[in-house]
Amino acid sequence: MVCILSAKGDQPEAAEHLVRAQTLISDKSDRLIFRFREVLLNYWTKRYTISHALQEFEGLMQAFGEMGLLQEQAAVRLHHAELLRLSGIDGWQRTLDDLEALSVSLQNQALLAREWTLVPELRQIAARTHPRIAGPSVQVLEVFTLGDERMLLDDALVHIPLRRGIELMAYFLEYKAVSLQQILNDVFHSEKPSAAKSYFHQFRHQLREALDGVEIEYDAESRLYRLKSEIDVLWDVSELRAGRVMGETGIFLPSSDNQWAYQVDQELDKVRITARKL
Repeated sequence: MVCILSAKGDQPEAAEHLVRAQTLISDKSDRLIFRFREVLLNYWTKRYTISHALQEFEGLMQAFGEMGLLQEQAAVRLHHAELLRLSGIDGWQRTLDDLEALSVSLQNQALLAREWTLVPELRQIAARTHPRIAGPSVQVLEVFTLGDERMLLDDALVHIPLRRGIELMAYFLEYKAVSLQQILNDVFHSEKPSAAKSYFHQFRHQLREALDGVEIEYDAESRLYRLKSEIDVLWDVSELRAGRVMGETGIFLPSSDNQWAYQVDQELDKVRITARKL
């Protein structure tokens, strides 16, 4: 929010938002993210020179790297590259190479989607030289399971006419690869096995119908089911665990009475108290 306001030229409100955000800092990652946005704001308002901002970014890149916060580090590296470019210093092209490679390794084409709007000139260049990370907008599937249960594909509601559809989607996002028996035990423990199996395979069919490039595939060798997606998926639980807020932070799968959902909800209590939007 700080960056959006500042990019729109509303520096006073951006500064006020930054002050409010400072009160929510509770750990090192919070402090680093706050400092990153503070440095950007200070540079945009000419309180920092390019050389000062570059020095600050270098320290932040190292700190995020040491904590394993690769997405946050990537955001800093993008702005560092932009300042190098503006200064006429070599190296910014190599940074784009590295960021594109990271996007491939993380299987996240939308790695920098939130930052490109803040560096429009660099994005125009990168759209030609590094289209994977800066090309035309890619499809993003957003899965909301905290206080709300819905899926959006590019902001359009995805309709799966099954009561447990969102729960099954979240189950695969949480556990990656699972056996049919595990699914029956965790999601359909109170139902007859035959009815539960039919429901699960109906969900697989409905998911394929609703979303091209997204399916629950079966591996005959391992006898496990797993989620396969050609679309970038953003899940509010994963975002919250990484210290980012996507929508609400309420009860996980409020319609579910299953133990696996309760356990995830309990685990999330540890990160809800530090949730923040900068």
